[in-house]
Amino acid sequence: MALCTSRRIIGLAPLAGLLLSFFTLNYQLGAKSLWVDELFTAQITSMPLPQVPAAVAADFHPPLYFLLVNLWARIAGTTEFALRWPSVFAAMMGLCLLYRLGALLGGRRIAFWGLLALTLSPFFVEFSRMARYYSWTLTLGVLATFLLLSAWRSEKTSLWLGYGSASVLLLYTFYLGILLLLTHGLAVMLTDSRCRRRWITVVGLAALCFLPWATVTAAQIARSGEMGPADFAGHFSGLLLASLYPFYAFSVGETIFPWFPTAVPAALAWLGLAAYGGWSLHKPWRLFFILLVVIPVLLTAIVVTYISTGTPFLNAPVRSFFVLPYLTLLGSAGWSALRSRFWRAGLGVLVGVTWIVSLVNGYTGRQYLNPNYIIPAREVARKIAAEAEPGDVVIGEWDSGFSYYFQREESGATYLEAGRTADVVRFLTEHTPQRVWLVTIGRDRTREATPVEVLNWLSTNYRLVEERGYVEQDPLYRRIKETLLQRPAYPYKLMVRQFERRP
Repeated sequence: MALCTSRRIIGLAPLAGLLLSFFTLNYQLGAKSLWVDELFTAQITSMPLPQVPAAVAADFHPPLYFLLVNLWARIAGTTEFALRWPSVFAAMMGLCLLYRLGALLGGRRIAFWGLLALTLSPFFVEFSRMARYYSWTLTLGVLATFLLLSAWRSEKTSLWLGYGSASVLLLYTFYLGILLLLTHGLAVMLTDSRCRRRWITVVGLAALCFLPWATVTAAQIARSGEMGPADFAGHFSGLLLASLYPFYAFSVGETIFPWFPTAVPAALAWLGLAAYGGWSLHKPWRLFFILLVVIPVLLTAIVVTYISTGTPFLNAPVRSFFVLPYLTLLGSAGWSALRSRFWRAGLGVLVGVTWIVSLVNGYTGRQYLNPNYIIPAREVARKIAAEAEPGDVVIGEWDSGFSYYFQREESGATYLEAGRTADVVRFLTEHTPQRVWLVTIGRDRTREATPVEVLNWLSTNYRLVEERGYVEQDPLYRRIKETLLQRPAYPYKLMVRQFERRP
C-alpha cells in the first residue's frame, strides 16, 4: 500500500509542477503594456495573412511564429492577454518536453526537479510570457534535442526524420536556432562516429527545406549593418559582457540587481550546481549537455558583438534563450547529486529566496535591468487622452508604445509622431495650439533618435508648465551606466512634458 501511494505521489508531482507553471505564466499576463518588439507582433496580426511573410522579410525574422500568431489573433483578438497567450502555450509544451528529456537523462527525480526549477526560473517566466517567438524557440529546441537523443539511442529512422522536422521548424522560428543544431552536430562528431552520417544527412535535408527562405535571410543579413552599433559592439569588452551576462540572467533573472544581497551568491551557487550536475552525469551525456550550455552562449556573444552589432549585450540572454532548459537540468542534477543535506538545504534556500524576490520584482515592475519591458504606455495614453482638450497637440514616439495606445483612445487632440521632425514643427507653426504634450522615452542605443529639435523648438516658442517621469531608474544603476558609457544616463524611462503657448 505504501509503495502504491508513493508511486501515485511521484506520478502526480509533474502535474502539480505544470499547474504551478500555468499560474506563474498566466498571472497578470495582460497587466503590462506591449513593449516595442511586441508592438511589431501586434502590427503583424492586423495584416492579411498573405502579407505577413513580406512584412517579416522587411524586418529581421523568419516567418513561422508571426504566421501562427496572425491566425491566432483572428480567433482570440489582439488584447495584451490574447497576443501573449500563444507564448504561454508554447512554454507549457516546453515544460512537458523538458520533463521527458530529464527522464531520459537521469530518471524521474531529475526530470521533476528540472521541471520545477524551470517553472520557477525568473528568466523563463519573464520571457515566456512575451508576445514574441522566445518560448517557441525554447520548445522547438528541446523537442529537437529530445528527438536527437532518442534517435541516437534507438537509431530509428522515424526519430531521425522527426529530428529533421523539428530542426526545420526551429530555423523558421528563429535564425540563431542554428547554433543549437551546430552544437548537436559537434557533440555527435565528438562522441559517436556511427551517427555522424545520419546527422549530416538529416541536417542537410533540413537545410534544403529552408532554401525557399534563404534568399530572404541573406538580404536581411546584408541589411543588419544599417542599425546603429550598440554600446561595446565590435570590442572585446562587448564579447566578454555578452558571454558572461547570460549566465547571470539564466541563474537569477533580469529583475534583480546584481548588488541585491543574495543575487550574485545565488547566481554562483546555481552555476556551481550546474557544473557539479554536469560532472555527475554519465560520460556520454556529460559532454553533450555541457556543450549545449557553453557553445551556443559563446557563439551568440560573437554574433551580437561582431555581426549583429545593433544588438546590445543585454539582449544576448534572450537570443540564447534555448540554452536555459539544459542549464536548468544540469543545476537540478547537481542539486539532486548532493549527498549533504546541509548543502542541499542551504543552497536550495539561497537560490529559492532569490528566485522568489526576482519573480515578485517581475510581477511588480521593479529592478528591471531592461526597463523597456515596463514602460506604462497604456496607462499614460489613457491619462493624457482624458486630460487633453480638443485643439491640443500630443507628440509621441512609436517605440515607446505610446503611439499605439493613444491612437486607440477617444480624444479630440491631434497626434503627431515625434520622429517626423519637419512635419511636427510645420504643423505647430501653422496651427499654434494652446497646449502641447510631448511624450519621450529615455534612450541608450537609439539616443540619436531623441527628438531634440522638437524639444528645442517647443522650449523656444512655448513654456514648460509640467513635467512627469515614469519608471525611475535606480540611482546606483544610473551611476554604473554613466561610468561604463561615459555619458549621462536618463533618470526616467518615460517622460511627459506639457507646454503652453507663450502670451
